[in-house]
Amino acid sequence: MNKRLASIALAAASLFAAGAAQAMPTYLPFGAQANVSLATVTGGGWTQCYVATFNLTIGNSGENVLNQCQGDYIMMAGRETGSNTLLSLAATTRADSIIDTGNTSTTHVSNGAQWWYSDFWSWGFAGLNDVVRNGECNTGASPIGMCLHTLSFVGGYRINDIQFLNQSTAYEKIFFVADRSNQVPEPGSLALVGLALAGAAGALRRKAR
Repeated sequence: MNKRLASIALAAASLFAAGAAQAMPTYLPFGAQANVSLATVTGGGWTQCYVATFNLTIGNSGENVLNQCQGDYIMMAGRETGSNTLLSLAATTRADSIIDTGNTSTTHVSNGAQWWYSDFWSWGFAGLNDVVRNGECNTGASPIGMCLHTLSFVGGYRINDIQFLNQSTAYEKIFFVADRSNQVPEPGSLALVGLALAGAAGALRRKAR
């Protein structure tokens, strides 16, 4: 290959890679959300990685979820079993969602919601101004939020104001992931690649005349 064309092609490939690395989910909600269409989530760049009814445990460290949900971002959601409407959801980076807050009512704010996580305790989120009382799971005034036990012998606990779901098969917890590196390159980056390669071809044709 002509050295000049090779250089331009390499630059174009770099632009392509940069576009892929910078892409993010098109749906990245800020704060706790209620009554969101499943299609909004899956059409916004998220992939379902885990779903189970509330009576089933997620493990002492949430490992049943975390082992299956690998990605830059994670979304926790709850719904009536089989429904296409998510009653409650929040999303943040996977790393932020599992910052250890201890076996207390301590929370930390990430992407507009309060989050908490602890082994042998619970994992969940609530609205920024909600009251979190975490006696294993949140019993505070949290009209939009979720709480799941991280215990090997009991399932989930809460979606919004619906509590005591430990044995329920009528509701499900559902998780989604999104990963920057797996996103489709942005249209602008693809256009730049095309322009670079077209310019290289034109230059070679002019030189050959």
